[in-house]
Order: sequence, then structure tokens, then C-alpha cells
Amino acid sequence: MGERLGKNRILLVEDSRLTAAMVSDFLIKNGFEVEVVPSGEKVVQRIGKGMIPDLILMDIELAGKMDGIEAADIISKQQDIPIVFLTANTSKEIMEKIKRVKAYGFVLKDTDRIALLSTIDMAMRLHEASVYATMFERLFETSVNELYIFNPESFKFVVVNKAATANLGYTYRELEGMTVFDINPQLDIEGLREIIKGLMHGKQERVVLDTVHRRKDGSLYYVEAYLQLFEYRRSKYCMMFAIDVTERKRVEDELEESRKQYVELAQEAPIGILKCDVEGNVVYINKKALEIFGSSNAGEISNINFFTFPLFVESGLSQKLKECMVNNLSQTVENSYTSKSGKNIWLRIHIKPLLNKDGMVKGAQLILDDITEKKEMERQLYEMSITDPLTNAYNFRYFIRKLEEEILRAQRAGESFSLIVFDIDRFKSFNDSFGHQVGDFILRATVDMVKGRIRRTDTLARWGGEEFIILLPNTKLEDAAKLAEELRQRLIQLKVGNNESVTASFGVAEYQEGDTAYSILKRADAMMYKAKNDGRNCVRY
Repeated sequence: MGERLGKNRILLVEDSRLTAAMVSDFLIKNGFEVEVVPSGEKVVQRIGKGMIPDLILMDIELAGKMDGIEAADIISKQQDIPIVFLTANTSKEIMEKIKRVKAYGFVLKDTDRIALLSTIDMAMRLHEASVYATMFERLFETSVNELYIFNPESFKFVVVNKAATANLGYTYRELEGMTVFDINPQLDIEGLREIIKGLMHGKQERVVLDTVHRRKDGSLYYVEAYLQLFEYRRSKYCMMFAIDVTERKRVEDELEESRKQYVELAQEAPIGILKCDVEGNVVYINKKALEIFGSSNAGEISNINFFTFPLFVESGLSQKLKECMVNNLSQTVENSYTSKSGKNIWLRIHIKPLLNKDGMVKGAQLILDDITEKKEMERQLYEMSITDPLTNAYNFRYFIRKLEEEILRAQRAGESFSLIVFDIDRFKSFNDSFGHQVGDFILRATVDMVKGRIRRTDTLARWGGEEFIILLPNTKLEDAAKLAEELRQRLIQLKVGNNESVTASFGVAEYQEGDTAYSILKRADAMMYKAKNDGRNCVRY
């Protein structure tokens, strides 16, 4: 579900022409596409014919037989569209009716316009979150692989999906009272606690186990289980994603019987393959692994001991290798290192213990996959996801995340921070007079100027078209106002067109105890609008 291209569409249901005109005009000026219908019957008819706006702004008391609440009830049963009510009546009866339908809140008709915009924005965000939650719930339940969520302390199952109950032969109710150990005879409490402890301490994001599951009828089947921790409502949970690999195990056993053929194929494999004995001494290395290590001498690499090799020791790979062989567990880890040629390389390393005929660990096999290009692509994609493509400032979504983190930090540490919101004055006139290329130049130059002045710990984001916002950790209001004044004066030095100066209006607000992201943003924004109303090109706080 990606970001919508173009304007958000609002369907305004209002029988008062004056109110409809005023609200519609305000919303259009704030970037929305608005269509007005005068009655509940009309809006139900439009939705029934396939119209799906991004939000419906519905007057409760409408002319006609159908009021806004009745219309909303019918629409909610046909389409999942966020609905916000407009009302001048806040009687107990009206409030009770609103609660009985699926709505995203209400706005008083005499409320200020900023509150209206805020309510609309919040409704759209809540609806988007609801859509995502429903989507992920369906993905969880319909996955063809087994999915389990369990408590990392009691190990009891919290929820499992349909594939898990089908493979195991247990009902949902039976699994509710069971633990991970009831379906996995190879796991023990201490071993699993160590794995979860490693995940909690951030040593790795997930652990891969080659193990078995036991069905209700006692039969066993091989699985590859991925363990990963996540947090929900301040509680930790462990998710296990299990793939039935019984067939793959059978193939692996056959390949073991054909060891010579395997070795010949492995030498030419496009991935690095190494084997070591139980003491950590290299006993096999293929051509690709030599290439990855930047060496053409197999004898040089064969003299390496994985338990003492500095590169492996420093990255923690030696310890992971020991743990895998001691516990007979497979793991996949990712590590970076600098090759002999000085190139920084990322590797995905799959460690698998090797067993002798008696089932005892005799060593390990390491599969090396060079993922350097993939890592670089991931880095670039992440940068693109958090930045504004025109100015290279952070985008507003990333800024909100940083702001919420800063609020939590301030609450814990008892420290303060400030926000600066500024809007380039008469930006539209620059575009109209000199063209959008000049406008784009102003935006980029403004960002470059601010970045050259603020600290590395500060966060600059593009809030809107020509509006920007700065998060200043550990900064009092007075210091933030001084910085805003300095930025204002620096911006004046930027000349465009016929030597015209670029100016901006600045609003500053400091975090107060009990603030939310919305409340402090609202105060900073209000100060910026005060600067606009006071003649522009000034700072207000």
C-alpha cells in the first residue's frame, strides 16, 4: 500500500449551501479535492455506484428522510471509507448515535479550521492503520507456512495460524494451553532461553533453527524455524516462522550419500563453501570462498582456524560457530569485513553443524553469500524512503517518528527540546514570476543553508510545499528562537530573480510536560502563522 498520488478526495455531505461553500473552499485551499452532495440519500447513491473518496465529511442533521448517521451506517456496510461527522448538536442522544456507527470522530461546526484539518488528517491516518492491520492479519492467517507467536518467558502460545493447526493436528483451543516444547522435542528450556536472551540483547535480529515438530499423532517432520522478537503494547513476544522442510531433508540425505559428486559441484558453485572440523580448523574451501576472501592460495586459507582467526573473532563469528556446534543448531548471520584488497564486503553466512554416523557433531559447514550489492541497495532504498527527493531533507513521516522518540526521551530524562517551523514567504509569487525551476532552487538552497548551520543531532524535514520544520534536542526556547533569528537573517542573503531576497516566517515552540506530537506541532505552527500575520519575515515564540 503506497502513498497516494495527487490530492486526497473528500466527499462533503451538507445541505446548507453557505456552510458547504465555506468548508469546501477552506479544504480546497488546503490541498484537498472536494465534491459536495446535499443529502444522505445522494451520498448513499454515489457510494453505491462505485465512488470511493478518501474521506466523507458528513453533516448529521440533513434535509430529507435520511440523516447523516443513517447514511453513514449504510455506507460502512458497503465500503471501508473513513467518515467524520459535522455537527452543531452535541446532545447525549446524538453522541450515542455516533457511537453506534463506524465513524472516525466528529467536528463541531463552529470549531476552528485547524481543528478540522487535524481531525481529517487523524481520521485518514487511523483508517490507513486499520487497513494495514487487517491486511497483516489476513497474511498471518492465510500463510502456507506455520506461524506461532508465544510468550518468551512462559513459552506458551499466544496465537497460531491455520497452517500450524493443520500440520500439527491440534485445534486452536488445544494449542492455547501448550508451549513450544510440546511440539518440538529437540528444544530445551535453557537452550531456548539463551537464544531469546541473545535476541533481546540485539546480538542478531533472528535465529534460524533446523529442527523437528511433533504432530498430535506422534509423527515427526523437519522444519526450518525462524525465531524473532517483536514488541507490542510494551510487551515482548517471540514469533516463530516454520517451514516444513521434510522433503528438503530427504534430498540433503541423498546428497550426503553422493559426497564426491557434491564436492565436485561445490568447487564451481557461485557461493562460497567452507568446512571446518570440531576444533575450528578449515578442512575444505571452494573457489568462490577463495575469491570472497581475496586469496588465490587455498593453502593459505586452509591454515586458518575459525576459532582464533582475528577477523572471525572480532566479528563474533567464532563464538557463533562454537555455539552452533555445541548446541547442534544452524544459524544464519550477516557480517561485514575488509578484504585483503581493502574492499568492504558484506556476507550472509549460513552455519550448519555436520554430524558423524553416530549423530555427534564433527564440524560445521559455512555457506558464504556475497550480499554487498544487496546491502548497498537496501541502504539507498532506506535513504530514499526517509528523505524528500527534491531537497534531500527528511520527509514528514520520518520526522514524526523522530519527534515521538524525542518526546519519549524527554519524558524519561526530564530534559527539553524545541521545534522551529518556518514557511518561505510569498513562495507562490517566486514560482509565478520566475518559474518552478527558481522555486525548486530556493527550496534546495534553503535546505543547504539550514543543514550547514544546525547540529548533527538536529533533524530538518520538509513539512509541506515550502514549509520546513526543525527538531532541536536539548534546546531551550530562547536558544531555539536565537537560532531561528539567525536562520532568518541568513535566508535574506539568498537572492533570486531581480536581486530579490528570500524571506521566511518562523514559529518556535518548546516541549512542555504532557505534550504529544500533535500538541507541540500545533503550538509551533500557531507561532509561525502569528509571524505571518505580523507582517512575515520575523520570528515568533
